[in-house]
Amino acid sequence: EALGIDWTPTPLATLSAPRGRAHPCVYRGFCIAGCATNAKQSALVTWIPRAVAAGAEVRDLAMALRIDAQGDRVTGVHYRRDGRTHFQRARNVVVAGYAIETPRLLLLSATGRHPQGLANSSGLVGRYMMAQLNQASWGTMDDEVRWYKGPPSLSITEHWNYADEGKDFFGGYCWMSQGPLPIEWARKIAGRGVWGDALKREMARYNFQAGLKIVGETLPRAENRVTLADERDAFGLPIARITYSYDDNDRRMMRHAFAQMGQSLEAAGARDIWNEQDDTCHLAGTARMGDDPATSVVDADCRSWDIPNLWVCDGSVFPTVGGVNPSLTIQAIACRTADRIRALVARGDGHARARWR
Repeated sequence: EALGIDWTPTPLATLSAPRGRAHPCVYRGFCIAGCATNAKQSALVTWIPRAVAAGAEVRDLAMALRIDAQGDRVTGVHYRRDGRTHFQRARNVVVAGYAIETPRLLLLSATGRHPQGLANSSGLVGRYMMAQLNQASWGTMDDEVRWYKGPPSLSITEHWNYADEGKDFFGGYCWMSQGPLPIEWARKIAGRGVWGDALKREMARYNFQAGLKIVGETLPRAENRVTLADERDAFGLPIARITYSYDDNDRRMMRHAFAQMGQSLEAAGARDIWNEQDDTCHLAGTARMGDDPATSVVDADCRSWDIPNLWVCDGSVFPTVGGVNPSLTIQAIACRTADRIRALVARGDGHARARWR
């Protein structure tokens, strides 16, 4: 407020009152490690139980090896589970391995008809990876903060997603309060070269710490990509090779964000302020959505341009990433894609190219 920036409570899918078998949030603060009361409404307690109740089967601890393709259709998925290789037939295959494993699986599934990998006639599978900026500023307060209480973020501002004055970069970012747990805070301090008795002294100040962190937009660049490496994993498959670098726009955004967060912490009374320079979050963009098969991997329905019964439904379809968390957008896309598959199958053309928008 002292800087003229409006803040709001961070939107959270967290129960404040009992709902079914789930208890309300008790502010344990272990949201990232897992919610013991199920107040955190993750897919584990929402979508998955509903899917199982509707007849879905979850095969955990399974590794997808390749998608089987016959001509211009996919017929199922080869996977490894319990020490054996299985094949699951399917009328439609939805790939949702996110921005690294999705392109990896598509590339691993190359055939004579699709030598560059499935859904890759454009050559763009794996390209245009975006990793949102996630830099932070930390400081020490005179009074106890006890930032481990409650969810990791309790307040947020999107001011620099909309305001343009004084910006020397394209795009925007939001920034929010942070509350890392003690083990994560110890890792951050040790990462600065602090160890032994000095680390103990720093950890003794844990309850007096405060911090701000950004979620910043990065621009899609073809050279940031996922490819297959020569090294192989435990299943004998090539692992993913990640090629990624910041550009000048990213660096200008970081400098701007550090200045803003530093001023905010100072205005709140923080001292001993320091910056966490190298951190990213929320990968996206390696199977991008578009309206032209030559410049995208899937159409607006998340459907492969090349293979009509192959779908990609995760953050990899994002053509741009924005300066906010992507979770709700991914869920919205998933619901929309599921509705589209159901409608097409119901009218008997689940393998045909969609003719409506």
